[in-house]
Amino acid sequence: MVRNVGTLDRTVRLALGALFVIGGVGSYAGLFSLGFGPVPAALGAAFVAAVGVALLVTGFRRTCPLYLPFGIDTSDDRN
Repeated sequence: MVRNVGTLDRTVRLALGALFVIGGVGSYAGLFSLGFGPVPAALGAAFVAAVGVALLVTGFRRTCPLYLPFGIDTSDDRN
């Protein structure tokens, strides 16, 4: 795949991804609750952790599949 995630974008993704994974795991462990309304806390924790993993994967791979249909390219090595 073509790289379309630049340095700043990658750094933000990795930082937020790590925070989301830590937050999801912390919530699942019972340190705090991410449940709201009819959503159970475990489901909220799993969702936050899944978003964090997605951000980490796209940050490490430097490719965001959601950027492709919109033609977004924040990479530093544009041709």
